Amino acid sequence: MIGCTQPRRVAAMSVAKRVSDEIGVELGQEVGYAIRFEDCTSKKTVIKYMTDGILLRETLRESDVDHYSCIVMDEAHERSLNTDVLFGILRDVVARRNDLKLIVTSATMDAGKFSDFFGGVPIYNIPGRTFPVDVLWAKSTVEDYVESAVKQALQVHLSMDEGDILIFMPGQEAIEVTCDEIRTRLDEVDESPALALLPIYSQLPSDLQSKIFEKAPEGCRKCVVATNIAETSLTLDGIKYVIDAGYCKLKVFNPKIGMDSLQVYPISQANANQRSGRAGRTGAGTAFRLYTLSQYKSEMLLTTVPEIQRTNLSNVVLLLKSLNVDDLLKFHFMDPPPQVIKPLIKMFLSKSFYRIICSIQCTRYGSLMLWTTQANLLIKGD
Repeated sequence: MIGCTQPRRVAAMSVAKRVSDEIGVELGQEVGYAIRFEDCTSKKTVIKYMTDGILLRETLRESDVDHYSCIVMDEAHERSLNTDVLFGILRDVVARRNDLKLIVTSATMDAGKFSDFFGGVPIYNIPGRTFPVDVLWAKSTVEDYVESAVKQALQVHLSMDEGDILIFMPGQEAIEVTCDEIRTRLDEVDESPALALLPIYSQLPSDLQSKIFEKAPEGCRKCVVATNIAETSLTLDGIKYVIDAGYCKLKVFNPKIGMDSLQVYPISQANANQRSGRAGRTGAGTAFRLYTLSQYKSEMLLTTVPEIQRTNLSNVVLLLKSLNVDDLLKFHFMDPPPQVIKPLIKMFLSKSFYRIICSIQCTRYGSLMLWTTQANLLIKGD
């Protein structure tokens, strides 16, 4: 079987549907997908699309993933927590299994770094088929990116040629406000052309998410307002104009309150390039960046900080223990957690106590805590 991982559920579902349509088979037969709470595969399945979390759970049951002959890890540059742990696991699996092919793909990743991590494996550069994109920068710093995005969207809709619009916003609240503002201001314009506003974010029900793939009615322009879910995971036909607010939400661990929280941060340069590239998929397009060129060069990182370096490590420790990783500090991370952790362990724990921790095995209750945030209730109920 060929397994292909995607960082998001909607991406796994949409790609599986497209591939099954192109091959001419029913979805769930030769081509299927598996996401949390939904498994659309069968005994006939030879190509399986899934989220990286699903593959990680499969490694718990079968450490060598014997039923896969090839694993494709797509959108590797997003560097989610599950993806980074999978890199370390699959590196050892590939060393044990000569018959397993591992393919890591991305449009913006540091290919040399990935090659070195897997032992100097070959790199294949596949030329893209994108059309030219005209990138326009803001002349001055934008104070309210929602207001600026609304104005830019209205200007494009009322004065520019045919073509759908894609607006990038950091989160659900900003998306809803943007849609409401565009709708309100269009109502104030006499005889304004029709505009179909379609929001998309992770919490949106699947049936509403699928509407963004539908073609707009004749004489109506489509305007998709999305989070970074539409940055790489989805390809929308007909997008000619991209409006980039320059922000996204990242999960960051706050040690003062002991919790992970979603906070708004500037995107990286790699994210910005991915977003502008969305305008050149089906024809020449234009990307409107609501930030200046100097902000792009001086305030944005080259790539996004990997999730493992900005999140709570308690789940990572439980995960690695459930995978029978004895010495946590010797696990192969492409980008290890912050280096302050190792000296802290040496400072507060004696060597003998650390050896005891390394020898502890993950129990059934520990596995419960790994996969659900309501673990405490489950354990008490049990």
